[in-house]
Amino acid sequence: MFLRIEKGSAVPISRQLADQISSLCASGLLKPGARLPSVRELARELAVNQNTILRVYERLTAEGLLEMRHGQGTFIALRTKRGQLAAQRERIVDELRQLVRQAMGLGLSVEELHELLDEARQGIEPAVSVTSGEATR
Repeated sequence: MFLRIEKGSAVPISRQLADQISSLCASGLLKPGARLPSVRELARELAVNQNTILRVYERLTAEGLLEMRHGQGTFIALRTKRGQLAAQRERIVDELRQLVRQAMGLGLSVEELHELLDEARQGIEPAVSVTSGEATR
């Protein structure tokens, strides 16, 4: 799992993280039952307040995406609602459509859009990589 914070973004950090975790679940990169890093661990790795991470975990738990098990940690829910994952995927598609409309409105070609997407993807270097619940850099 790769999490990255855009510090200059107008989007709150908690929303950035919640959206990224949701997207990773929707894409299948985070599997049900996978353990997430502890609040303290992730806060330290991302250099954010622990309360921010706790709010993200609580929000996603309330939405049914995560399970917080007392004394064990936070996990991807074993029974995520398929409709929930489909809704997240649809939200991403809608956002992409809006971006494509804006880009085409500016006169960019499809080829230029592909190049920009590749550039954007290459520019994303994970701030934190989490594999099997272990945070690494």
